Amino acid sequence: GWVSVKESGITYRLDVTRSMFSAGNGTEKKRVGEICRPGDVVVDLYAGIGYFVLPYLVKGKAKHVFACEINPASIEALRQALVANGVQERCTVHPGNNEGLKLQDAADRVNLGLLPSSEQGWPIAVRVLKPKGGFLHVHGNCRQDEIKTYGETVRAGVEALARASANPEKRRWTVRVVHIETVKNYAPRVKHVVVDLRCSVDS
Repeated sequence: GWVSVKESGITYRLDVTRSMFSAGNGTEKKRVGEICRPGDVVVDLYAGIGYFVLPYLVKGKAKHVFACEINPASIEALRQALVANGVQERCTVHPGNNEGLKLQDAADRVNLGLLPSSEQGWPIAVRVLKPKGGFLHVHGNCRQDEIKTYGETVRAGVEALARASANPEKRRWTVRVVHIETVKNYAPRVKHVVVDLRCSVDS
């Protein structure tokens, strides 16, 4: 059941009897490769088969990606794809629940690509982001007429977590919505969106 899928110059691997390939995320995969800055350290809390891990590494030239994934079939596919694209040396795969990730204050950006909501991962994202701040890319589903409201809800939730952080520098963060990307239709009148948040220390 193993196949290779080539998209935007990136090779993905998967066993079609155990995993799926989502072509609907194509625009977002391309976008993360463009917004990542060379040298960025990235944490992907829901890596799957590498939908976003690979664009960050291959196109965005991330310095390192820490990829969390709980599904053994997806982990196997991700590891194969890392080798197929020649980027395995710049990725650390963390098998199991991302709540067990032993990492903090390390990332320039965090990807939270879980639907219908990635809210469970928000506290982890705040913990792993560098004290000076950085970017969170928060996926979720919302009604098409409530996208702006949803963005503000996400922003306020993340800022509240930062205010409660044990790190005094993170308690000074201001969290701003810098962009909201509509990825695809998830259901009638329901959109899959990504809220890009910038966390930075108040001057």
